[in-house]
Amino acid sequence: MSRPSRRSVLAAAGTGFAAALAGCSDLNPLSGESRVSYDESALAAIPGDLPTVPPPIPVQPTESHLAAARERIRSRIEDTDLSRVPNDVVRAKLSRERESARTALDGDDAASRVEVLAGLTYPRSEAMFVDAGLAAFDGELSAMDVADRRERHHANAEAFLADYAYVGPPDDPVGALAEHAHITGWGHDGVRLTRADERHEYENTVLHVAELAQDVEWGRAYAADARRLRKHYGSTLDDPHDFAGLFATVADALVADVASFSERPSVESVFGEFERDIEEKPAGEIVVELVGDRTAAATEAVSAREDGRVATAVVAAMRALVADAALADASAAIRDGDYALPASVDPVAAERAAAVEALRTLLDAAPAPLARRLAGYPYNTVENADTEVREDGETSVRYLYAEYAVANHFAAAAPAVVERVGRALDA
Repeated sequence: MSRPSRRSVLAAAGTGFAAALAGCSDLNPLSGESRVSYDESALAAIPGDLPTVPPPIPVQPTESHLAAARERIRSRIEDTDLSRVPNDVVRAKLSRERESARTALDGDDAASRVEVLAGLTYPRSEAMFVDAGLAAFDGELSAMDVADRRERHHANAEAFLADYAYVGPPDDPVGALAEHAHITGWGHDGVRLTRADERHEYENTVLHVAELAQDVEWGRAYAADARRLRKHYGSTLDDPHDFAGLFATVADALVADVASFSERPSVESVFGEFERDIEEKPAGEIVVELVGDRTAAATEAVSAREDGRVATAVVAAMRALVADAALADASAAIRDGDYALPASVDPVAAERAAAVEALRTLLDAAPAPLARRLAGYPYNTVENADTEVREDGETSVRYLYAEYAVANHFAAAAPAVVERVGRALDA
């Protein structure tokens, strides 16, 4: 199992809209490539500096928490003798997972502790793949054993969320919401990933047991990190105040505004509003991504509110509102003729510059925890597009233009939503 890519994550978050496009070549703005020739040196010069997005939570994981996560990886891959596995395919797979997990131990000195910890989640599952695979090879671990493990960890993850208290400093409801949204988000991932899954990749007994154990460990890691961060956050509170009622009230208002977005739009309804042809143009990709993000965020907001995950419902609804406003602004620009296939890379570079400026403005918005939470999306969008330029010699200019535009419109639309939700939480 390889680490999830950004595109695979977007697909998994799927609203069905992009999938519908993929099945309809006549309407698919993601199909085909431009025959326009671009200046490669000018294209390579587009990526530049990005403003740092500070941690979105007021209380970060401790250094001992990070050390424990690294040790869990290290203890499962150190002194592993893969040479005793005779099957070349099995041995090669175990080796790849081990090396992938090992790279995570190098760390990232520039990242915040919460980012570092999040980056150690999947590597812990990779290390477990190796450990469980060898145990299965030795006859010490079976699929039934892993099933028992899964049930235990799933029950623990569900119990954590079922007994959750939204407490925080009496004078900082915004900070408390940001912290609890992050913690319960990890907790929910723990529940989701420890559910039984009938889809498996390997028939080989060793690799099958390894992949089962890997899935369980991935969920266990999220749930364990959520539990430990919640305990640490609680230890910082001198006079904890219960914000569950406030968060629920704010969530109810926001979810009511975005619930209709959770319904999947038809391809015709989305593209039919434009008089110009936006197929195979940056404009089409912009619309696809923003509609998809709005639908996914609204769906998460509705689901979280139904489950009682009120902090998650608030931040998911915020993202849906921002995506909707960004879509409206981008659509207006498209109707005015913008985002056609560019004749040079100059409009692409200008769009990136505008996105970076909009991101800086968003990071200056208040309240800061909400702004930082939303800033992660345009930041990652620009960073991923930059990475495509640096690492892929055949990068699609259409894709880059669209990604920078999505980041620009999203960042520009976010401050108004940040201000609205901040007022509601301080009411």
